[in-house]
Amino acid sequence: MRYVLDEEKVKAFIKEVKPSKVLVEAPPGLFKPAKRVCELVSVECEISAMPVFGGCLAYEFLEGDAIIHLGHNPYPWWTPKKPTLYLEVPVEVETDVEVVKDKLKGKRVVLGAVVQHLNLLDELKERLRGWGFEPLTFTSKGLKEGQVLGCDYRNLRRGYDDYLIVAGGRFHALGAALYLKRDVLAFDPYSSRVERLDPTKALARRMWLVKEASNTKTVALVDGHEGQARPGLVRALKEMAEKAGMRVRVYKSLILTREFVLNLPEEVVVTLSCPRLALDDFGDVREKVVLAPGEFRAAVLGLDSYAFPF
Repeated sequence: MRYVLDEEKVKAFIKEVKPSKVLVEAPPGLFKPAKRVCELVSVECEISAMPVFGGCLAYEFLEGDAIIHLGHNPYPWWTPKKPTLYLEVPVEVETDVEVVKDKLKGKRVVLGAVVQHLNLLDELKERLRGWGFEPLTFTSKGLKEGQVLGCDYRNLRRGYDDYLIVAGGRFHALGAALYLKRDVLAFDPYSSRVERLDPTKALARRMWLVKEASNTKTVALVDGHEGQARPGLVRALKEMAEKAGMRVRVYKSLILTREFVLNLPEEVVVTLSCPRLALDDFGDVREKVVLAPGEFRAAVLGLDSYAFPF
């Protein structure tokens, strides 16, 4: 496995911006490329130890007059104020794409991948065509062709026979299944493992929580910072809840922890910073109901379905 760091982009960015100090942001798996960035920049450079969740969050309050963010491309809905270079750092990994051949259904297959594995889609398309499938990829504003985010699946058009999601683990494929409200095939290129994910049970669990929240009296709306701040959505949900007779308190949190959520006095907690928090980080919480924004809207309005992720 090899991470591909575009060193020329780093040099060009430094030459253009002329910073005196650079902050490098990277998830733990990319600390080695992050170290290489610091070797390239020829100015003072620090590597952030803060969690890196996505392109939606750059820690602009930390020192440094420029940011180099590894592992993501620019977030479609927000741009940092500081000069910021996003480097995708694609992964070259030996994997066995043959394992998907007998797992796919139908003929027309929509492909999606996280940004670091978009380089596999051309090979997958070629192999799928050779096996008699019709592979398709789509493009949406702010996303590369075939790209999926944990909170943005617009590139997965509905109405096709099957969906193949290329990403490490189940996180992105589960999000795709919830978004499409149907099963998808997850392909992990690191392990060459395929798994079909059906969202039926997860959706049923989420709708049960929606019903539980429909009669609540107190609500905590927890908003985030930077690209995870959604003031317009906060106002809309607050107004909607108050019209329904609920008492609402708004909180701001940079990093949402279980301890913080469990200590909130409100009965229902709505995670506005990231819609995946309610499902992936707090889906097993029993002490109170934790919902994504779309789920809370469904609870207030008495709807029997909602649009994942928002």
